[in-house]
Amino acid sequence: MRDGRGLTLIELLTALAVMALLATLGWRSLDGLLRVRELTQARSQALTGWADVLAQWQIDLDRLAGTAGNADPTWVVWSSQGHTVRLLRQAAEGPGWQVVAWAATGAPARWTRWQSPPLRQRAEIQQAWELAAQRVRTEGVATVPLSALRVQVWDGSRWIEAPDDGPPPRAVRLQLTPADSSDLAGPLTLDWVSPLVAGGKS
Repeated sequence: MRDGRGLTLIELLTALAVMALLATLGWRSLDGLLRVRELTQARSQALTGWADVLAQWQIDLDRLAGTAGNADPTWVVWSSQGHTVRLLRQAAEGPGWQVVAWAATGAPARWTRWQSPPLRQRAEIQQAWELAAQRVRTEGVATVPLSALRVQVWDGSRWIEAPDDGPPPRAVRLQLTPADSSDLAGPLTLDWVSPLVAGGKS
């Protein structure tokens, strides 16, 4: 039968030690969960960034294909000269045309995009085209980090390195290799086929 004298000092210290141990274990578990959550969010944001970039690339090429039947046939609408992909596409909103440029810029390199405002006059389009390679490096929006990139076109039988200038490509292969600091490993390859080809119009 207990005499109601309460806890001894040893019992109290033992109870405090057990509580401290449980608190430590609980904190470590919570810290681990928070770290996993942060890593998951960072990876998710990185993947979303890559998906957005590839989607924009496809949109630009789709609008390039739409340009083919509407633009002046003497205009150059596609070029990969000087490690810069330039294309002339229909404006996203309203009438007119936009010059778009993509290039790897900066150190470390990032896949960078620039677009002109909607243009209607031939002289404006020509000027934007000539300055696009410079503007993508000074005014472009830097996106995902790269260690390498490759752009190829389909010549009817095989993939070849994109020529400096030429007609609108029937198909384009974009290969981006993420930087070592990225959460992704290995090259990402996106093949685009012109809707005109896929629809049997050419």
